[in-house]
Amino acid sequence: MRYFILHIILLALTLSACSNKYQKALKNPDNKVKLEMADAYYKKKDFVRAISLYEQIEEVYSATPFAEKILYNSAQCNFGLKMYALAGFQFKTYFENFPSGSNAEESLYMNAYCAYLESFDAELDQTDTYKAIETFRIFINVYPDSKYINECNTYLDELRAKLSFKAYRTAKLYFNMGEYKSAIVTLKNISREFPEMVQKEEVDFLIVKSHYLLAQNSVAEKQIERYRNTLAAFEELNEQYTEASKFMKEAKEIALKSQLALKKLENKS
Repeated sequence: MRYFILHIILLALTLSACSNKYQKALKNPDNKVKLEMADAYYKKKDFVRAISLYEQIEEVYSATPFAEKILYNSAQCNFGLKMYALAGFQFKTYFENFPSGSNAEESLYMNAYCAYLESFDAELDQTDTYKAIETFRIFINVYPDSKYINECNTYLDELRAKLSFKAYRTAKLYFNMGEYKSAIVTLKNISREFPEMVQKEEVDFLIVKSHYLLAQNSVAEKQIERYRNTLAAFEELNEQYTEASKFMKEAKEIALKSQLALKKLENKS
């Protein structure tokens, strides 16, 4: 028990000494000392203390050879503290100010990666998702042979899947609400913009079904055109998918019903 208490006392004294050393560095008018202390804390991954010291001296060293290191280390500190928006901004600033710097490639990549980490779930606003996609594409264009390319493509796939799922949910909402015209427009856009999406087959089928339900619920003078649109949409679906498609049976039933309805309407006119 005696040794345990002694250990606690020694630990408390050590922490107190470290705290005093940090407080002295903050108040020290010698910027060189602050830089040395900031670098030491950075190496220990004590990002809170490191960033506090870097912030005090960044302006003083802005036009010196130390500016590059301070900016890069500050960005890494904020990243380590999960301040991704600020870290991303600093990584971008580093790349813009030091395009030939030793950390330029990594910084441009980290700018994109920070935007990726800021991207919300599909149910929420996707502004940061679009930003992340744009920044990853910029990186790929600037560094097409980078070691980060595989990671970029993986993250791009995730981000696009998020956007496609949000659009898919919106289209399904229109469909379920009986807003078939809006559903058709949204579904066609999704099919064109996200050909790789998991729900692509369902989306293409829902285009056919939306056309059919729109025709079925239309006034008589618009039904002929809309049943024809249904059959045209079915032909497109039939060209893309085989009989093995889980939607093909219902799609064919819709096509048959549309043909019969169209024939009756044409006979009346």
